[in-house]
Amino acid sequence: MKPDRDIKKLVLKLCLCLVPLLLYAGVSYSIDTFNVFHYDHIRFTKAEPNKNYIKTRYVTEHPERFNAFVFGSSRVANLPREGLPDAAGDGTALSWYNMTYPMGCPIEHLQTLQTFLAAGVDVRMILMGIDEISMYQTLDGAKDPIRRSYQEYEKNPLRFFYSYLAMKPEWELLPAVLFEQNTVDAIRNRKLFYDYGVDVRNTDLTVPEEPVPMASSLGCGEYNPETQAIESIAEIVRLCEENDIELTIFSSPVLQSTYEEAVEKGYLEFLGDVAGITEFHNFSGLNEYTTDYRYYFDASHYRPYVGLQMEKVMFGE
Repeated sequence: MKPDRDIKKLVLKLCLCLVPLLLYAGVSYSIDTFNVFHYDHIRFTKAEPNKNYIKTRYVTEHPERFNAFVFGSSRVANLPREGLPDAAGDGTALSWYNMTYPMGCPIEHLQTLQTFLAAGVDVRMILMGIDEISMYQTLDGAKDPIRRSYQEYEKNPLRFFYSYLAMKPEWELLPAVLFEQNTVDAIRNRKLFYDYGVDVRNTDLTVPEEPVPMASSLGCGEYNPETQAIESIAEIVRLCEENDIELTIFSSPVLQSTYEEAVEKGYLEFLGDVAGITEFHNFSGLNEYTTDYRYYFDASHYRPYVGLQMEKVMFGE
């Protein structure tokens, strides 16, 4: 009888040891700093969600909802929906979704396109932005929790989710998670996120009237062939041709201070290599917009007003 009692005590001790772990995992799941567990009902806090995973999973689970996509870094969030075409060249009605997420680079856009096609999404048109970030950002950066890809989730869902459950909970986010998700603003922002993939500020077409001092450079890495950016762009072009997808590529209007540093680090060589693959609209350079800080939120992001002017150039008024 004694061995049985010992086994029962051991099992009880093991269960008691599991309680703190389960509580820890439950708190991590509930707070969900990067929204990976709440991808279909995003909660808005001061933490940036993992938009690569959230948006890609949302689209693949609703393959009939969208057939036109904006690819690019966080800058392309400022391309207003109202400036995009309503129909493809063959007359097909277009339903746009903006896949913008921080530091998005061409190899990630390629993976996303491949995932959409494999999931049966009827992709009819793609608008893809490139910038100086494209020339130095590699997939190594995607190891950050904010950038872990949907493809990593597909490869090993358990490992993907465990990596988030094991993170220390961000307790300061708890009040926002519990009390701020059913406000009028939160509901409106959530609808906009799932309708077009952007935040409310990305819909503001106003420009400050007063002059604003030029911001210092964002900072930039050297042009790095290991990004596989050129090869990825070439493969995107090939896939679009093969699947009858209308593709428009453009380079972002980079703020003067950031642009000048980027040029020193190989940005013009990068754009030249892109031009060797495909035609694209080049909005990079020094002009009335990039030399006037009124048209920017910061040293990285142009305002939606600028995005609308770009859309007029690319798609006509």
